[in-house]
Amino acid sequence: MFLLPSLALGLVFGLLLGGDLSRLLRVQFRIGWTVPLALAVQLVLFSRLGGPITEDSRALLHTGTYVLLLAFAAANVRLRSFLPVLAGVATNAIAITVNGGRMPVSASAAKAAGIAVGHGSVSAGVHRLWFLGDVFAIPAGIPLANVFSVGDLLIGCGMIAFIVFEATSGGRESAFDLGRLLEPFDSRAYRRLATGKLVSHLGDWLTLAALVGWIYGRTGSAGDVAALLIARLAPPILGAGVASVIVDRLPRQRMLVWVEALRGVAVAFALVGVIAGIVPLVYAVLAASGALAAVSAAAVPSLVPSLLPAQQLPSANAGLGIAKDGAMALGAVGAGAALAWTGPTPALALDLVTFVAAVLLFRGVRAAGEPARRQRDPGAPGGLRYLIHRRRLLLLVLSFAAATLATGLANASFPGFFRHELGFGSGGYGFAISALAVGLTLGQALVGFVGGGTASGRWIGAGLIVMGGCFVALGLGTHLPTALLVIAAIGFVDGTTDVLFETFIQQEADPRYYGAVFGLASAFMTTTMVGAIAVAPVFADIVKPHGVILGASAFLVIAGSVALVGMTTTRAAPASVHAPGAVRVIRGASG
Repeated sequence: MFLLPSLALGLVFGLLLGGDLSRLLRVQFRIGWTVPLALAVQLVLFSRLGGPITEDSRALLHTGTYVLLLAFAAANVRLRSFLPVLAGVATNAIAITVNGGRMPVSASAAKAAGIAVGHGSVSAGVHRLWFLGDVFAIPAGIPLANVFSVGDLLIGCGMIAFIVFEATSGGRESAFDLGRLLEPFDSRAYRRLATGKLVSHLGDWLTLAALVGWIYGRTGSAGDVAALLIARLAPPILGAGVASVIVDRLPRQRMLVWVEALRGVAVAFALVGVIAGIVPLVYAVLAASGALAAVSAAAVPSLVPSLLPAQQLPSANAGLGIAKDGAMALGAVGAGAALAWTGPTPALALDLVTFVAAVLLFRGVRAAGEPARRQRDPGAPGGLRYLIHRRRLLLLVLSFAAATLATGLANASFPGFFRHELGFGSGGYGFAISALAVGLTLGQALVGFVGGGTASGRWIGAGLIVMGGCFVALGLGTHLPTALLVIAAIGFVDGTTDVLFETFIQQEADPRYYGAVFGLASAFMTTTMVGAIAVAPVFADIVKPHGVILGASAFLVIAGSVALVGMTTTRAAPASVHAPGAVRVIRGASG
C-alpha cells in the first residue's frame, strides 16, 4: 500500500535535495523479474480475478509471492541503501508465512481505518507474531486510509531513502558506513568531551526529575510543578544571551570546566534546600544551573571543530546528541527509582558526583594549536550583527525557532491528547516521550552513519516539512499504537535535523563567531519554546489538544519552506561579515 506513494515522495525529495534522478536508471538489480511476478500474482489473488481460487490455494499462492520477494531480497543484499526495503519484505513474509498465508490484522487498527477484515487476513486474537502484522492505521477520512505493518513502513520509508540515496550520492556505498559514527572516538579529546557531556546530562535529568517529583509530593500542586519547570527553562534564555558574548572571548575548554564546577555548587545548594525544606532556595539554584547549562550548550559545539577534521563533524555531533538523549532516558529512570525507594536526596547526591566526573573529563580536553583567547579586529561586528548579515545562517536559526514553537505547542498538549483523546490514561505522556527519545536517537545515529553531504542544508528544510506532515497525521489520528509510531517518526526526523543544524553552523559560520551563533540560536529557540508552553493550555481549551497539534504543523511547514528556499540559494561568499581589512579566518580555532 505504501509502494506507489513512497516512489512519488522519493522522487520529490530526490529533486529537492539536488539529486540526479537519471542515476536511478543505472541501478542494476539481480533477478528483478521476481518483483513484478509477485505483485501480479497478488493483484490477481486480492481482486475479482481471484474469485474462483479457493482459500487454501489463495493462502499457498500468497506465501509463494513472498518466497519470490525474499529471493529478490537475498540476491540484492549487497545494496546497503536498499536494506530497509529488504527488511520490510522479510518481516511481512514471516508474519504471513507463520499465519498460513494470511496477514494478521489488529481489530483496533481496522476500526480506526474504517475497513473490514477481508480475504488474506486473519481475525484479531487468532494469529501468531501479531506485532509483525497490520497493527497500525491510517485513519478513516483521509486519503489512503488503511491498516499497515512494521514491514510496510520499512518498505515505504526504505524506498524513499533508497531513491534519495541513489539520486544524491550516485550509489557510492561508501557514503553509508556504519563505522563512520565511531570515527570521532579515535580522538582522545572528543572521547573525554562526549563522555563528560553524557555524565553531565545524566546529572541534569536526575536532578530535574527528582525535584519535579519532590515538589509535587510536597505540595500536590501542578502549579508548583509548572513554576519549577519555568524556573529551569526560562533562565537559559539569559544564559544563552551571555554565551553569545563570552564563548568566543574565553578559552572554551576552561569555560566548560568552570561551568560544570559552578553547576555542581548549585546542586549542592539544592541538596541543602531539599533536606531543609527551603523551596525558594531550590527554585533559585535550579534557575542558576539552567542559565549555566546554556553557556555549556553553546561552548560544546563551538569546541568540536577544533578537535576533529571537518568530515567527521556530522558524526561527532550525532555522537553528542545520542549521549544527550541516552542520558535523558537513564536520568529520568534513575530519578524515578530514587523517588520510589529512598526520596530525592540520593538522586541529587549522585548528580554531584556526575559534575565532579564531568570536571575531571573536561580538564583533559585539549584542542591542539588553540590560542588561549580569540581576538577580533576592533571594527569587527558583534555577534547579533554578524548573524543578521549572514542570510543563510539567519534563515536557519529563525526556521528552527519557528519549529521549536511548534514542538513546544505539541509537547505541552501531549498529556491531554493521550489521556482524553486517545484514552491512554496518565501514563501516556511518559510513553510518548519515550517514543520520541527512541526516534531522536535513531535519527542522530543515521546522520552519524552517512555523514553530512552537500544536501544537508536542504534536508533541514525538507525535514521540517516532513515533521509538519507527521504532526498532521498525529492530530488526525485516533489509534494509540499509530500515535506512538508517528511520535517516534517525528523524533527520528528531528534527530537528523538537530545534528545537521549544528553541523551546518560549524561549516558555514566564521569560527570566531561560533559561540555567538550557537548562543543566539539557543536564546531564540528557548524563548519560543517557553512561549509555546505558556500559551498551549489556552489554545487547548479553545480547539482541544488535537487542534493545537494540527495548528503546530503549520509552523513547521512554513519554517521548513523558508529553510528549504534559503538553503537552496547560491551560497554567499565565505568568511565573515567584517569591517574593511577583514581579519584572517583561523579555521578550527577555539577557546
